[in-house]
Amino acid sequence: MWITRRQKLATALTGAAVLLVVAAAVWLPACKRRPFTAPGPVKLPDILLVTIDTLRADHSSAYGYAVPTMPSLERLARRGTLFERVYAPTATTSPSHAALMTGRYPRTLGVMKNGHKLAGRFTTLAEALAGAGYQTAAFVSSIPVRARFGFDQGFEHYDDLFTVEGRSLGRPEGGRLDRRAEHTTEAVARWMAGRHDPRPLFVWVHYVDPHAPYEAPVAFAAEWPEGTSGRVKAYDGEIRFADSQLGRLVYIFERAAPAAGTVVAVTSDHGEGLGQHGWMFHGINLYEEAVRIPLVMSWPGKIEAGARIPAAAELTDVAATILRLVGLEVPGSFGGRDLFGQLPAGPVYLERRRYRSSEVYGVPVAGPMHAVIDGTTKFIVAPEEDRRELYDLSADPGETRNLADTDSARATRLAGRLQAWVGANPEVRPDRPNVPDGLGQRLRALGYVD
Repeated sequence: MWITRRQKLATALTGAAVLLVVAAAVWLPACKRRPFTAPGPVKLPDILLVTIDTLRADHSSAYGYAVPTMPSLERLARRGTLFERVYAPTATTSPSHAALMTGRYPRTLGVMKNGHKLAGRFTTLAEALAGAGYQTAAFVSSIPVRARFGFDQGFEHYDDLFTVEGRSLGRPEGGRLDRRAEHTTEAVARWMAGRHDPRPLFVWVHYVDPHAPYEAPVAFAAEWPEGTSGRVKAYDGEIRFADSQLGRLVYIFERAAPAAGTVVAVTSDHGEGLGQHGWMFHGINLYEEAVRIPLVMSWPGKIEAGARIPAAAELTDVAATILRLVGLEVPGSFGGRDLFGQLPAGPVYLERRRYRSSEVYGVPVAGPMHAVIDGTTKFIVAPEEDRRELYDLSADPGETRNLADTDSARATRLAGRLQAWVGANPEVRPDRPNVPDGLGQRLRALGYVD
C-alpha cells in the first residue's frame, strides 16, 4: 500500500509525540516545581488560607471566649467545621509558618527561629497546588515571612510590600517591618479586582495583628470580666480588628467564587502569654496559651456545617488536609494527617529552640525545650533548665499543678517517647539568608530574633 508524503509526516509526528510523552513521564517526577498533573476537566474550588499571627484559641469568641472578639470566625464556624484542639509546633512565627506550608516539623526544615530561611529543596503547599493548575498568590504582613526567608516558594504573586503609612500604630521605630490588616486586605482587593485568570485560585493572607504592640486602629467596645488587665483588653481589641478584616476578605472571595465554591481555612502560628506563667508574649515556653491555636475550615456543601472535632490536631496537618479535601495528591515529603479522615489517637509534639542567651527578661531559657501531649496528658522537659513538668489538661487546663514528682512513672514514659521523636526527626542545619546589618539590629530590637 502506498503511503503519501502527508501520511508519512503524520506518522512521524505521532511517533515524536509518543517520545515526548515518555520523556515527560521520566522527567516530571524529578521536577520539584510541578510535581502534579492538573486534574483535567475536574472543577477545583478556590482556596483561601488565612493566618492571624499571635492568636490564641481561648481568646476567640468562636472558641467560647466571653468577649465577642471574632464574630467573623464564628460565622465561618457555623457554616463549616471548628477543630477544638489544634497545636502549633512551636511559639515562633517563621518556624510555625514553615511547618504549616510543608507539613513538616520545624527541626526537620532547619527553620527553628525567625531569620532562618525555608530552603528551596522542601516542597510547599503552594508548589503542590501550582503543579495541579492553581494560580497562587500571597499577601503577608510582617518581616519573618517575607520572600527573603523562602516563603514565596510556589507563589506567582508574593506581596510583602510594607510602607511607613501602613505599619503597626504602636511601632514607629519599626519603619517598614510590618503592615496593619486593613492595608493587607486592600492589597488583596486591588489584586483580585485586576485578576482575569481562569485557573482556580490559592491565596494565602497573613495578618500580623494581634502581635504586640497591642494597639488596634479602631475602638472596640466590650465588657470584660472584672479585673481584666488593660493589656489583655488591648490584645482582644487587636483580635477584633483582625477579625473585621477577615470578614472583609471572605466577602471579597465569596463575590468572586467559582462554581466549585471556595475553601476557607483560618488558623494561627502561635498564641500569647498575656501574663500567664510569668510571661507576657510568646517564644520562650510551650504552655497552652503559647501553642494552642484556632482552626476553622469552611466549604459550603462539602464540609459539614456547625461541626466540632475534639481530637487533637497539629498545624502540620493543615496542608495535607487541604490537598485531600480538593482531591489532590499529597507530596511524599509532607507529614500530617487528613483531619477529615480517621484521626488516630497519636501524640502531639512541641519544641522550643535554643536561645543565644541564657535568659530573656529574667526568665531562664537555657537549651532547648520539648513537649508531648498524649490524650489530655502533657509533659514538658528542658534538661538544661532542670525542668520536668507533667500536667493533666482535663483537670488542670491552666497547667498550674505539676505532677512530675507524684506521677514519675508516667513522666518517664513520656520522656522516652519524646527522646524517640527527637531521634526520628533529626534537626537540619539552618539555611541563613543574607540580612542587612541594620535590618538584623531592628529585628532584634523588636523581639523578632535574639
